[in-house]
Amino acid sequence: MKVKRTALGGLIIVLIMGSWIFNILYYQQLQLKEPLFLKHHLIVNMNHGKTIFVNFLENKNAGKKVTGIQFVDFPQIHFQIYPDQTYTHHLMMKATADLQWDDDELRGKLPMTINELFVYYNEGPPAMVPIGEIRIVADKEADVVDFIGSSGSSDGSGTYTVRATQKVKLEKVDFGIKDQSKSWLNLQLANIPVNELKLPMNIEKGEAITLQYHWSNQDAEHATSEIFQSKIQLHFRTLDGRAVVDNVPISQYVRLTNAQVRHLVLTGGDLE
Repeated sequence: MKVKRTALGGLIIVLIMGSWIFNILYYQQLQLKEPLFLKHHLIVNMNHGKTIFVNFLENKNAGKKVTGIQFVDFPQIHFQIYPDQTYTHHLMMKATADLQWDDDELRGKLPMTINELFVYYNEGPPAMVPIGEIRIVADKEADVVDFIGSSGSSDGSGTYTVRATQKVKLEKVDFGIKDQSKSWLNLQLANIPVNELKLPMNIEKGEAITLQYHWSNQDAEHATSEIFQSKIQLHFRTLDGRAVVDNVPISQYVRLTNAQVRHLVLTGGDLE
């Protein structure tokens, strides 16, 4: 009997140690060697919202952390870094910077595209890091519509409303960034899916046009590791035949689950 108790006690100790070792190894697997920057597809219009943002994951506790971010060509742009979302083992960090409208050097180079950032760390040397594509533009306001209002929600949905200042035809509704965002963005005009609209559509003077959008990537089992901040383009034709484009800014949305973050870390950046 004593032998059986000793064997059982030994087995329990082995199981406890095995579980402990497994947890340590699993925890180590989930630790990033360095912060992981998501791939961005952003359009920032200096005539609308002028804030640039960049998201990246880093370990919640020990490990390599980002201490500073800089555009090499525009060191005068200063980023503020802060935690955006908290997960079991990681933090989704966000770095934001406001573009100054009176920055003549920056405005003189628009439109421009930024694909890399110079990143400083708490350990080791700084490095150039690919971040996808940030396009900075200065689109003019369309003179055939007036802005009425917009709204946005934390669930990735929002609305944008304009009113026609003259009679026009709406000929096309398009996206301002790469085609891959279309699978993540549900877009409606006056509660009708854009792909079901019968275009061209006559818009009378004084008529309101409301665009509804919803980022749906978080409904997927594995969300994308890319971040989109698009603009929607409303293509109008005036009575005298002039083509006019209204660029509608819409908000971005990135809100991953713990399971998605684990998958992202274990696969090194691929959530598909």
